[in-house]
Order: sequence, then C-alpha cells, then structure tokens
Amino acid sequence: MLKAVRLNKFYGSLLVTDNVSLELAKGARHAVIGPNGAGKTTLFNLLTGEVKTDSGRVLIDGRDVSKKSPDQRAQAGLGRSFQKNNLFMELTALENLTTACAVSVELGRVFWRPFDSVSEVKEAAESIAEQVDLLSVLDIPVHHLSYGHQRQLEVGLALATQPKVLMLDEPTSGMSPEETTIMLNLISALPSSLTILIIEHDMDVVFGVTDRITVLDYGSVLVEGTLDEVRSSDIVRQRYLGDASS
Repeated sequence: MLKAVRLNKFYGSLLVTDNVSLELAKGARHAVIGPNGAGKTTLFNLLTGEVKTDSGRVLIDGRDVSKKSPDQRAQAGLGRSFQKNNLFMELTALENLTTACAVSVELGRVFWRPFDSVSEVKEAAESIAEQVDLLSVLDIPVHHLSYGHQRQLEVGLALATQPKVLMLDEPTSGMSPEETTIMLNLISALPSSLTILIIEHDMDVVFGVTDRITVLDYGSVLVEGTLDEVRSSDIVRQRYLGDASS
C-alpha cells in the first residue's frame, strides 16, 4: 500500500536521509522511531512530497507518485497529521471537519454554500467525529478545546481525506497520560483495512498499536523488524532504548 525505495535527501553536504526504504502492506501498523535528529519527520515530508527527494521513489497502492505534489499524493490516498497542530483555530471542531470533508469530495469550489449545510458532508464529518471521540465538543471553537481534543481533531482531519495510508507524526506529543490513553485507544480502533505509519517517542504507544518498527539513526535504517525483533536487538537497546548493559 505504501512503498519507499532508496530515498535520499541532502541539505547542502549534509545527508539527512540515506537510502531509506519502507514497504507497508494493506492494513499494516508500522512505526518509525529514533532519537531526535534521526530524520523521522524528514522521511514523512519526503513521503508526502512536502520536501523533494534527491533520489528514490514513492509508491501509493502501486502508483508511482515520486514526482507528484502533496495534494496529488493526498488524492492518491495519503493522509497525514502533523506533530504541531495544523487547525483552523477560530472555527468549531465541526466546521474544521466539514471543511476537510468538503474539500475531499471537491465541494471547495462551491464557495457560497456553508459546508455544514450539505447533508452528506455534515454526516461524513459527524461520522469522523465519532471515530475520534469528539461528538461532545463539535460546536466548540478549536481554540477553546483541550490540547488532547485538538490532537484528536488533527487525526480527524487526516481521516476526512479518506486515506488509504494514514501517517501520524507524534500523535501523543505533549499529552497527559490520560490523553495518551485516549489517543492509543482511538488509533487501535481505526479500521483494520487502513494502513498506518506512525512516528512516536512513547514506546508504550509504539508497542501498543504497531506490529512492525523501523529504527532510524542519522538518517539511515538501523534496524527493521517485528516488535520482538526490535525489542531484542542489541544495537537498538544500546543506541536507542538505553540499555547500556547489553
């Protein structure tokens, strides 16, 4: 469903992505982990087209999108949430979701009609709100929502694009333990047919919602494998999980 082939990215003479390859089957739950500066967000930006690769290819559901723009990759099935909230803060949660749903079905050009007046758009937005546990706060402006609710809404906006692959960039960043639990349960409850790629520092979340892990180190793949394989890797324990005795 998502395939990256030998992606490389230089900033000047600095190689920040070094021949990184990934392959996710339909319904995969895959995490990318690594220390700060390992190149995780750069990898996401290369996959979404926000940053241009110097070499390598990206395929979504078998379609080569390497030369496509971010919006074309979104149309091909790639949805993304961001590490920092990217929301319409003055609009309500419902207005955020209806806007995203309207754009997804190409109603954005009908600018004189309120999106929530289109029944199918409002129904789609409310369905997503239920998925991300926001039905109780739909009419509240986003700037009045708790941080946890804002993070849930960020995931909801990504889901509104009806993605084949959902990319989550540190979805629990800055959350309290209670909010993290809610987000973990939310991700776990997403349809099994949806392919998910997640960057996450909280290892409890990683081991709770994924089945395969890629460990990045200085822009290259240090290890890739199942949860057990990564957990038992001596080099991962030494370089990332902090087990100096291994």
